[in-house]
Amino acid sequence: MLTVTNPPLQKQESKPPGYGEMLCYAMGSAAGSLVALGASTYLNFFWSDIALIPLGAIGSIMLISRILDGGTDILIGFLVDRTNTRWGKARPWLLWMALPGFLSLSALYFVPNLSETGRIIYAFITYNCVAFFINTAMALPLQSLLALITDDPKKRVTINMFNNMIGTTVTVLSNMIVLPAIEKLGGGQQGYFRFFTILSALATIGYLITFAGTRERVQKVNKDEPKIGVVEAIKLFFANKWWIVVTIFQTFSYLYPAFMSINMYYMTWIMKDPSLMGPFQSVMFTAMLVTLIVGTPIVPRVGKINAAFAAMLVQTIGNLLPLVNTTVPALMVASALRGGGPAILLGTTGAFMCDVVEYGEWKTGRRIEGLTFSAASMGGKVGLGLGGLVVAFLLARGGYVGGAATQTPEALNMIKIIFTWCHQSGSLVCTILLFILRKLDAQMPQIMADLAARRQNPVN
Repeated sequence: MLTVTNPPLQKQESKPPGYGEMLCYAMGSAAGSLVALGASTYLNFFWSDIALIPLGAIGSIMLISRILDGGTDILIGFLVDRTNTRWGKARPWLLWMALPGFLSLSALYFVPNLSETGRIIYAFITYNCVAFFINTAMALPLQSLLALITDDPKKRVTINMFNNMIGTTVTVLSNMIVLPAIEKLGGGQQGYFRFFTILSALATIGYLITFAGTRERVQKVNKDEPKIGVVEAIKLFFANKWWIVVTIFQTFSYLYPAFMSINMYYMTWIMKDPSLMGPFQSVMFTAMLVTLIVGTPIVPRVGKINAAFAAMLVQTIGNLLPLVNTTVPALMVASALRGGGPAILLGTTGAFMCDVVEYGEWKTGRRIEGLTFSAASMGGKVGLGLGGLVVAFLLARGGYVGGAATQTPEALNMIKIIFTWCHQSGSLVCTILLFILRKLDAQMPQIMADLAARRQNPVN
């Protein structure tokens, strides 16, 4: 255990964040929802059936990129903790990365007139630009900002739930128009490029609103405290056992959105009606929205651990229902359950990561929001990469052929397996990890009381 000699003190909040600031913070989540709209649901299909990139190459791009992305998470987390500007340490990144983020997301959905190898290289480059500029250099500071806006644990849960509620609202509305809008804008390659360029511009505006409308209140009083070096950062990491658990938890929870890329294939080939994609996605995210609205005042009362367990139960039923009933009404019920479960989990994950930050300060005397969130974010990126690889690998193993008029029975069966059992695998591991996280949750009242006492009576 590292010795606490002069813990970094925190300024007391002069004025807690109000609804206006909460809304501005949520605009960042809305922007992230627009980015994820394509990447988590339509990108695989776009690459395999529009850009005609082989499934093996898609899987490799996903996995290699996510591993690289995990490394850049640590880099950006380290830089965020060393950032010191008049805007704070997390907010300025939303301003600095806005333009490159917009350009890279727009370019991702452009199909260049190149050979197959050239298209694969282009896809790899643009995907990694989006991963770095948006999913790391903007998303990570946005997550860290939650721990800097307020140090009230219950308020963090409320802000996080409200944040995800707004982001989900945007997702619901967007999913209702994706395919019709792509067709209206020309369809095929042209329609995808135009539609996602518009979404790129809207996402950029959202991130800038978050930058302009929020305030970092939780700051070190001791401004002369030396910045954390690489060696010390590594020591701080290994002194905080909970970041390992939360990182693994993030890895498996992010398999869920990664596996959602199978949805377009399922509607096209199993349900034989691609137009079901819009209603399926809309029902899922509407259920997510309703759950967030209902759950926002309830989750802080029942506790995030109990809420997360409930999320896993709901998710499990939604995952496995299509195994026993494949009618459209049953599919929509499964969609609602697949939205409601993750909604509760989304509302609690950010609060878990804030707990890890507080535990780290309590044990080591050093507060590292950026690095802590970067570690958990790295786990999420690895989960997305593994999920994308699994989907592409299993589709290829089943003999799926992109752009073909028909698919083999083996390919169709593999689509069903990914749609059900693969989703359930991530939910099962997350449930097991929640049993471990119960111990940290039980410690938090004492940890927060100890930190409050230290801040009132600093050790010099």
